[in-house]
Amino acid sequence: MSVATLVLRAPSANRVYAQAAGALARAEAHWVLGAHRGTPPQLTQRMIGGMPALEIPGAADPATAHLLGTLSGAHGLFEIVEEDAAVPDRPLLRPLPTTAPLRHPSDLETILKYPGKTNEQFTALLVNLGAALSAHRDRLAAGTLELLDPLCGRGTTLNRALRLGLSPVGADIDRKDVEAYRAFLTTWLREHRYKHSVNSTALRVHGEQLGVRVDAELAEDKAAHRAGRTQQLRLLACDTTRLSKVLPSRSIDALVADLPYGVQHGARSRDAWQRSPLEVLRAAAPTWRSLLRDGAGLALAYNRRTLEHAAATDALAAADLRIISPDGAFRHRVDASIDRDVLLAIPTTHPQAEQLAALGASAKETP
Repeated sequence: MSVATLVLRAPSANRVYAQAAGALARAEAHWVLGAHRGTPPQLTQRMIGGMPALEIPGAADPATAHLLGTLSGAHGLFEIVEEDAAVPDRPLLRPLPTTAPLRHPSDLETILKYPGKTNEQFTALLVNLGAALSAHRDRLAAGTLELLDPLCGRGTTLNRALRLGLSPVGADIDRKDVEAYRAFLTTWLREHRYKHSVNSTALRVHGEQLGVRVDAELAEDKAAHRAGRTQQLRLLACDTTRLSKVLPSRSIDALVADLPYGVQHGARSRDAWQRSPLEVLRAAAPTWRSLLRDGAGLALAYNRRTLEHAAATDALAAADLRIISPDGAFRHRVDASIDRDVLLAIPTTHPQAEQLAALGASAKETP
């Protein structure tokens, strides 16, 4: 009989991020497992043969094993079959099969490099969190979860969503970033011999041009395309506060974004470039709420040096959005000017609001 289940953590190529990877993996597992199972999981960090791992008591059922395998830092799953108190870091392990949820090669996320790019592992964490908070979280595995990044930059979140089999929507005011991502995606699809189309058109609503729209369709090969196994991507070069003019109301299951850090990142809001994440949040949150289904989940990365948790709570509350993660739940250092954290939020009308709020309270109590 299995004593426990282990998630062997993947090494991180980012040295600074690696220092916080253990705590972040534990926090991610708390929310993902807790949201799916309805109760907070018992989680312990430990070393196995000099390698970091996350331990969950007892044997993992297939559903739990699948969830553990999808965690952003998961490298492999094992059952602890037997332990010897004399050698606690060398238990007898049995490998567990993991479901590979990623549809496309990893270079879709890793090949594009530019200053300010969000770490791919952290991006995967954000997507997992936003999806887990959604009342429609099961749509992630089915590839039908409607995901929006309203501040998408050059598409790191969109690439992760594509690898998960989703058909995401992204928006950014910076047309240079949108064009750079369009060019990258087109080249990547061509070099990997995917059946695809990528089209750019003017984004007009009632005669007013808001920006540019990029629509992409892709399939792994012609056979997949003929069988209807395609993905779509919509990329909008427009102000995030005007997305309600373009996208259907109450259509989004999960919203994931990297808020401007107030250091080198900016965003346009109300016809002016904003470096203040609080001003962006105040201006954009009502629009975002209009696009979200009542059961939607939000995961927003931010810089604690330029945005206080209490101020963000007030800004989202004014748009009928409720922060459920405690202050500092995902806190980690990026560099000298960026002390990063994650805000987890849901609409106040979320059908599982109290259950998720309790999960947040238990996260606060857990060291």
